[in-house]
Amino acid sequence: MRVLAGDIGGTKTALAVADVGPGSLVLTRAAIYPSADWPGLEEIARDFLAGARIRPDAAAFGVAGPVQKGSAKVTKLPWRLDERRLARRLDIPRVRLVNDFVAAALGIPRVSSRKMTLLLPGRPDPGGPIGVIGAGTGLGQAALLTAGGAVLPLASEGGHVDFGPRDGREDALLRFVRKRFGRVDRDRLLSGEGLGHIYEFVKWQRRRPDAPGVARAFLREDRAAVISRFALSRRDPLCREALEMFVSIYGSEAGNLALQYRATGGVYLAGGIAPKILPALRGPAFRNSFRNKPPLVDLLSKIPVRVIRDSRLALYGAADEAYRMAIETTRLRWKTTTRSAPR
Repeated sequence: MRVLAGDIGGTKTALAVADVGPGSLVLTRAAIYPSADWPGLEEIARDFLAGARIRPDAAAFGVAGPVQKGSAKVTKLPWRLDERRLARRLDIPRVRLVNDFVAAALGIPRVSSRKMTLLLPGRPDPGGPIGVIGAGTGLGQAALLTAGGAVLPLASEGGHVDFGPRDGREDALLRFVRKRFGRVDRDRLLSGEGLGHIYEFVKWQRRRPDAPGVARAFLREDRAAVISRFALSRRDPLCREALEMFVSIYGSEAGNLALQYRATGGVYLAGGIAPKILPALRGPAFRNSFRNKPPLVDLLSKIPVRVIRDSRLALYGAADEAYRMAIETTRLRWKTTTRSAPR
């Protein structure tokens, strides 16, 4: 079956055509669009599908925002999406919207082990819940359960829960960021933007200006990318300190997710940032923050944590969701037709 899959984010929109079967999934064509350059998903999808000889049988889109009753508002874009409208405008019979981290969770079984990095070893429960968390443009979370042979994703907007500081320094960070933005949620700190806020806090606390090389790089590049690069190359102490604080908060939030869902099947780090800062994640800051949650240190020490390095994760999950939706719809129609047929 041919389906259209999408990963709709505040920074970029990735689309792919996939051929999906019971045991196979192949992305035959894919493209990435800068989201802010387009008025909406319809226009991007029409551009992507222009000239296609075979229309997809179904489509599913992972959306960075809450999905309710077939509609969604992208959190960091002025886009409003609706399943029926998309189906009509794109001439695709069946369209489904899901949260982007639901799509990421559904995509995990499709990712090759070669595209995963074990961060923390453990003893996973094969049937246990799986937690997925990822910092990127924002902070996404979801869980995946298995019940009666069926895979059940659980959507979450946990990235927008209040940030909870763990010590005096994080208390000071909270006050620093609150002065700028008011309420401080986890997304405000565990994101590309958030790494920049943490760097500004460290700089303010240390009463030091940007290093000349860092200041020049800020003029040309994304701030989070600059901070990460100077930190990982050990060329700037402020950047190193900011990244270590970011990693510690990331580890704590991943541990929170593991406890919330009792994710004994493992925790997976997705999103765009984790693969880029792997050397920092391998250090003690992430491990200690993830596990140091008395009285449940023993439980957390058994939960493995992996980083997913496949940027197509959410596309796999969206393609799987489109395929399942099409199969379910076909099955229901067949049952209805069989019951109503004259005997």
